[in-house]
Amino acid sequence: MSPLRTRRERLADDSLVVIRGGTLERSSLRADAERTFRRFGERGVSVLAAPTDNDLDLLARTVLRRHKQLTVTSAGAIRRAGLELRPTFRRPHHAKMSSN
Repeated sequence: MSPLRTRRERLADDSLVVIRGGTLERSSLRADAERTFRRFGERGVSVLAAPTDNDLDLLARTVLRRHKQLTVTSAGAIRRAGLELRPTFRRPHHAKMSSN
């Protein structure tokens, strides 16, 4: 098991975060959290940061282009829910970490 690689940065609370391409389904989130746990020893869900509208547009046209719908929230909403938003791997990747 290896630790999650993190970057030194913090998204502003009003930055957008794409939770999922497509519809938000509990089973998909749970499976993602379990995969992360098996690999890194912590539960987390992969998300993509889009600090500006242009960043969101770029993600929608490239990485997420096959999805007709995106589930988007703000970094602040994630933090207010008591979850950690950790910058992991390469930009724009982040992990939304859960304590359980």
